[in-house]
Amino acid sequence: ETKELLIEASYINPDTLVEAISTTSLNTDDLYYKTSRGANPDLNFGLSFLASMMDSDTDISYYEGSLNVSVERENETVIVDAQEISSIIGMNVEIGKIVTILQKLGFGINSMGHEAIAAVVPLFRHDIKHIQDISEEIVRIIGINNIEAKPFVFAEKPRLNDTTARYQAKKEFKNRAVGVSFYENVSYVFSERALLEKYGFSTVDKAFELANPIAEELNTLRSTILVNLLNAVKRNVSYSKKSIPLFEMGAVFESKREQSEVMSFVFSGQVEGENVRNAGKPQMIDFASFTQKVGAVVGAFELVPCTYENGLIHPYQSANIIVNGRVCGFLSKLHPTVQENFGIPETFIAELDFDTLLPTHINATPISKFQGVYKDLSVVIDKSLNYYEVAKVLNALEIPMLKDTYPVDIYEDEKLGDRKSLTVRFFIQSMEKTLEDNDIETVMGQIMIALESECKAELR
Repeated sequence: ETKELLIEASYINPDTLVEAISTTSLNTDDLYYKTSRGANPDLNFGLSFLASMMDSDTDISYYEGSLNVSVERENETVIVDAQEISSIIGMNVEIGKIVTILQKLGFGINSMGHEAIAAVVPLFRHDIKHIQDISEEIVRIIGINNIEAKPFVFAEKPRLNDTTARYQAKKEFKNRAVGVSFYENVSYVFSERALLEKYGFSTVDKAFELANPIAEELNTLRSTILVNLLNAVKRNVSYSKKSIPLFEMGAVFESKREQSEVMSFVFSGQVEGENVRNAGKPQMIDFASFTQKVGAVVGAFELVPCTYENGLIHPYQSANIIVNGRVCGFLSKLHPTVQENFGIPETFIAELDFDTLLPTHINATPISKFQGVYKDLSVVIDKSLNYYEVAKVLNALEIPMLKDTYPVDIYEDEKLGDRKSLTVRFFIQSMEKTLEDNDIETVMGQIMIALESECKAELR
């Protein structure tokens, strides 16, 4: 009995097959196992081989001809860079050799430049997806024994950048603050709009306001951290704390939500705890003590007359903070009215722009090997003249041997009337030689002439 059979050969992309089976609960067999790992998509070759086998059996005959039904598939393209291939393999392989190997393996080649090509992957190589697969084929042809053995070099990429430098600076400032008895406060970036407006701080425009504040007392983005710190001081006072030094570093926002970072300090109450040394009666924090503590955190700075305006600043005990010649914030005693409103003891505040505090690159300068000397100069000046004006005159002097100046004493007496005595200490040092008496006298003479001319100073 004669039977007619239709023989079908098919090729299914392994990725398509595996994805289809994985989304169903179909049972798999050996045929799936083989097909999922790829087959030769040249179906005519397979059918021709089958026909030759049937020819050898006289009981089987077949009709010549075939019907081909296929779906057009685009060949995968892998960009191959000669330098990257060489880096992966561990030896230099010229682009010409790469092209020759790939062409013999059935890859199509499109030029992409002097050292790069686009390799068109043949359909039967469904396992080629990335440049690492191309590298494997090249190694297979070259022979792994023909590749020179080299030690593996592991080098960590540089991770230091502006972000890490900023983080390190924050960490350093926080450690210093803790070292001089401040406690870190952590608060929301929100504040109460009415409170900010009451004390003269800018607020976020209504168009940029919070749509759904977490609480009525936190209904806007803060433009200063000081109000949050004062609320923290108020809570600590209610817990019977007598010395409350706090600092916080965080974001503040301008009217258009422009974000910046500041570092804020508050010191309220006693400058230290009660102990035997102070007989249980410690002094209250004062301007000098607070300034010294802030300086221990942020480094050297200058104080000049305050130009900031808000309701927290004391009209007579306040100053701008100058760091590296730039105004970076203010330092002040808390206004008595605000102190009364919050119900807290004597308090000092400071707020500084963090970007100005970031350490800058310092060019190294030679250090003198010769001994320097300190000299004090006491002069009588007008009582209304502050040291800042005197310092400007001294800093303007271009005397190479004058290395440093700072005040050490201010004396006022009825005998001096409307004048006061100011003592300034100078550090004098030469880069070329050991100082002699006439060198020191020359420098001090130039200083005295400048003070007499600019400050109407008289030698005491």
